[in-house]
Amino acid sequence: MQRFKNILINLSLRDEEASVLQWSGAVARLGESENITALHTWDPIDIPDELRARYPWLLEPGQEASSKRMDSLLAEHLQVPSATAVNRIIKQGSSLGEVLTIAETGKVDLVVCGRSDDDVYLSERLARKAPCSVLSVPPSAPSKFHRVLVPIDFSSFSTQALEIAIAFAFSAGADLTLMHAFKVPRGEAKAVTTRPEIVTEFAEIHEARLNKLIASMDTRGVKISTQVVASSSTPAAVNDVVEAGNHDLVIIGCRGRHAIYATLLGSTAEAILHGCPVPVVAVKSKTAGRDILAALRNN
Repeated sequence: MQRFKNILINLSLRDEEASVLQWSGAVARLGESENITALHTWDPIDIPDELRARYPWLLEPGQEASSKRMDSLLAEHLQVPSATAVNRIIKQGSSLGEVLTIAETGKVDLVVCGRSDDDVYLSERLARKAPCSVLSVPPSAPSKFHRVLVPIDFSSFSTQALEIAIAFAFSAGADLTLMHAFKVPRGEAKAVTTRPEIVTEFAEIHEARLNKLIASMDTRGVKISTQVVASSSTPAAVNDVVEAGNHDLVIIGCRGRHAIYATLLGSTAEAILHGCPVPVVAVKSKTAGRDILAALRNN
């Protein structure tokens, strides 16, 4: 957990973002974070003068009102170590653009954002484009977690996610599950061997690979279990395992062979982020893809 020393929280100042602040505080306490920055932005809305006079409550809250609202939310829901500095930024602009501008400086290790119906796509775009890891929190998600799930595809990126998952589980005293979802080749329809037999053989091989991966890691005494699933959809398999195993945190790796792919999540990771019912950490190497960030902003 030493990795997330500097945390940036994107806030819209809605009540349901209490869980975003609670999760930010939990990560700060577990990792002894040094700095937390709470960011609120707003896009200007063109309101005709006639309507401004008639409906003054349509106006965006001013700097002072937003500042008071942020202070209230932070005081009520953000609990951090006394040594952690908490900073506030309130400004006009787009959430995506301002978060990326700050993250591009290289002084952010983790972006924390909400994942409600109103901002689920913002959450995905932040996770896709930010040059650092992103924690996406659905409304009302409890900040105490006991079972962590990390999907493994045996790439170096999922191994990196596993390292972070072990750190989370160790710091919180949680259990950890490694899962791998595999597809059965279409050619099995022509095989002499039955489908259940093929599935069993595939599962045994992948199970052995998971155990070999675990043996190569410093697990720090964390209780680890494995699960191998035959599924045509990895995101659906992840959701099924989350619900069946009562997991309350998922940690995924961003994959690819070049820095640009480390910045882009990939379709599988994005689908997990979109549909997962619990908080998701999208793990990236810090500053991965920063050089091409400007080109991505307008996509």
